[in-house]
Amino acid sequence: MPDFKQTFQDEVRRLARKELKAFEAKINEQKKTISALTKRVNELEKKAAAPAAAPAAEKAQTGAAAENTGRKARFSPKSLVKFRKKYSLSQKALAVLLGVTPFTVSHWEIGKNRPRANQIEAFSALAKLGKRKLYALVAEKAPGELPAPKKAAPKKAKAAKKDVKKAEKKAAPAKRGRKKAVKAVKAEKAAAPAEKKA
Repeated sequence: MPDFKQTFQDEVRRLARKELKAFEAKINEQKKTISALTKRVNELEKKAAAPAAAPAAEKAQTGAAAENTGRKARFSPKSLVKFRKKYSLSQKALAVLLGVTPFTVSHWEIGKNRPRANQIEAFSALAKLGKRKLYALVAEKAPGELPAPKKAAPKKAKAAKKDVKKAEKKAAPAKRGRKKAVKAVKAEKAAAPAEKKA
């Protein structure tokens, strides 16, 4: 007859090993899930940091361009206002392009604060861009801040302006004729007393 104690211990060990294997399989699955989630979180953090890093990268590029030219970029509040009005940009759109807040742009325009050197260089780089490139950049970074297209004047208004100009041109010779007539009348009046004396 086999030893009962030994048989019992062997059976307990066998069942324990079986349970441990199942438990280790679950742990390995969870480790894989955790590593996949960690990778995903890292990718999302990089994507979230990319827009914040983009203005800094652009500033670095514009700074390098300014160093290459050897000239310091100039800044005045008037030039900032003139630039914004020329391209019909809002303070918010310009702030997004320069990587600052609209409040900061407002302070620059009224002369309360002065931008840092790298911000001045970024602004001068924007000022050198053409209208299409600038609007493309605004569309990319601040799509809701694109200026509204200018409406063309109605045809009737254009036609009315042309009619007014034609009327002015026609009236101009008549005015000249009136002046000549007035001069002739004055000359006759001046000649009349001279005739009486003679």
